[in-house]
Amino acid sequence: MARIALESLTAGLKLSKPVFNMNGVLLLRAGEILTAKHLEIFKTWGVREAEVIRADGSEPGAAAEVTVPPEVLAAAAEEIGRRFRRAGAAQDPVMADIMRLATHRLVLRFAALAASAGGGSAKRGE
Repeated sequence: MARIALESLTAGLKLSKPVFNMNGVLLLRAGEILTAKHLEIFKTWGVREAEVIRADGSEPGAAAEVTVPPEVLAAAAEEIGRRFRRAGAAQDPVMADIMRLATHRLVLRFAALAASAGGGSAKRGE
């Protein structure tokens, strides 16, 4: 089973664990197949991720990876560096890891924007 962020969930995946809202109220039982309506409900109730498998029981695979152009990665790193300029990442390994994750997420956001604009998609391989 794979824990997938809400923005990466798609209709047709099967829940491998139940989903609860922030107050512990059951929203959807394990074994249910996700629909677009479920994803909207999750968004409304603040669900950030869910553990899922494909409807056939297999693990959802990663999307085909494409090399991110160096200028996109550099732009993301520069933006995150600006946002975290006072964080002291050089001295704090936790902050360095947070910045690395934030950079990765920003690269994915840039890729999603490019894909929605018809420019294809890119994903940073790790």
